[in-house]
Amino acid sequence: MDESGSSVTLLNRVESHGPKFPWFLEKLIFLLTILGALLLGQWMWVESGWETFMLWPMTICGLPLFAMLSAEFLSRVVQAFHICRVK
Repeated sequence: MDESGSSVTLLNRVESHGPKFPWFLEKLIFLLTILGALLLGQWMWVESGWETFMLWPMTICGLPLFAMLSAEFLSRVVQAFHICRVK
């Protein structure tokens, strides 16, 4: 690495480091979506009035998919803001 903060790779490409990516924000989003899925699951079983045959598939399949897809979507929003800020 030279004084300007860039390095040369084996293919003679010059690469430089940009601003740090906010990993903590993605981890926080992931934890918040899990918490949201837990609260939604509690609401479904206690207050929704749904039948049991609907609750089991929604708890086993629907809530994990909801948590994963919402965390992925929000993380991509964070990544898009990070890319726009870098450019």
